[in-house]
Amino acid sequence: ITGPMAPYIELEKHHSGKMELLPHAAADTEHISRVEGAKQAVDQIFSAIRFKKVINLKGDLPEGYTDEGATTVDGVGKVTPNRLFELLMDDNFLKNMRKIAEEVNAIWGELESTQNPDRRKELIERYGSKLILASNTYASSMESAGLKGPYSE
Repeated sequence: ITGPMAPYIELEKHHSGKMELLPHAAADTEHISRVEGAKQAVDQIFSAIRFKKVINLKGDLPEGYTDEGATTVDGVGKVTPNRLFELLMDDNFLKNMRKIAEEVNAIWGELESTQNPDRRKELIERYGSKLILASNTYASSMESAGLKGPYSE
């Protein structure tokens, strides 16, 4: 095994469950997750020292500290129920996502409603740009809200 994470593999074996190797830490330095990950690390250290709050706990919680749950930077890691619940507090986010999803759904419904290739071509000419714009808007909104990645209970 080679690469920037190779020196840490042995360390992880000896401290399994106490740490987590994050491959994005060795990724392209221009990638936003690298910068955001560094900011998050500083915030977590500050929170532990100053407020005795542990974020992304590995192992046992030290006495006198509180567990603040798991979090990650957008686009890295898993989407948690807590993240979804946080978004439920934002009525505008919910309304906007529903509106976009309904627009995409309506266009796909129109395309599905006919088997006629000429009619489908006509519908694509009429709604194709709207479909792609709405789909891209939905995907961007999901990503910027931290909802990109696998779901974790």
